[in-house]
Amino acid sequence: MNGAGWRMGAKAAHAAQVHRRARRAPFKLRAVIGLSAFCLAGRSAILAQTQAALPASPRFDVTSIKPSDPRVPLPGRVAQVSAAPGSAIVTTPGLLRTRNASLKDLIKGAWGLEDHQVAGGPEWISSVRFDIEAKAASPADRALLMTMLRALLADRFKLGFHHETKTLAVYALTVAKGGPKFHPLTAGTDDSAIRKTDHMAVRDMASLARYLNFGADRPVIDQTGLTGSFDADLDISKIGVAARGIAGEAMVSPANMFEATANALPGQLGLKMAPTKAPVEIFVVDHAEKPGAN
Repeated sequence: MNGAGWRMGAKAAHAAQVHRRARRAPFKLRAVIGLSAFCLAGRSAILAQTQAALPASPRFDVTSIKPSDPRVPLPGRVAQVSAAPGSAIVTTPGLLRTRNASLKDLIKGAWGLEDHQVAGGPEWISSVRFDIEAKAASPADRALLMTMLRALLADRFKLGFHHETKTLAVYALTVAKGGPKFHPLTAGTDDSAIRKTDHMAVRDMASLARYLNFGADRPVIDQTGLTGSFDADLDISKIGVAARGIAGEAMVSPANMFEATANALPGQLGLKMAPTKAPVEIFVVDHAEKPGAN
């Protein structure tokens, strides 16, 4: 084949190749579009997890969310240390208020979780703090206000999440040999009338497990099998003396108090703690955004 014929053949081959590529291009384009749509749909599913579950949920009538001023002291009960999830959240009928509450605090309160049960999310969910005042249209109780708080977190913080169960190293709170040293709380008993000075009332095992989480190096879970309300208390004064003995010359730390309390449980309540592993449900934050202006 002469030079002119070779060039004509090459041009024909090139034209055929371009034609074949052009025919395949729509399939590639559709594949790319399909993949992009799948990714966007997945992200939308994460962001919409709470919103999809809450379209008919009650919501606050008026809400104000502002960044906290760390120079302003915490008012009243908000400044007190509490073992209850959501202790940074103060409620009265129809009104929910927070001061210096992080998004993680709000999640723990809204879903009744402990610190070790919340994972994931951007760093700021633990460090950035907010003052919130949210009013319901009716005098809703605390349980209903917490349901409204879930909707607020979905609407204003764009919270997306999922649940996982993980096996974690924990302390199991169990009944010691000889059985518990307390009795069920008698119906109609005035709780305030039986409190003792320097004693902490223990009314249920879940609350005791939450209290024990302070200062612990791993989660404390209730495995006592004891349900209901109880007439029991911890002698905090004796535990404090023991903690000072553990600390020595140093200032008493939460870890010292935890150790002293763990040592006191068998003698005072007939309970004990033991290290083990157990499945724990985890609330995993997939997405969160800082709220915009009110």
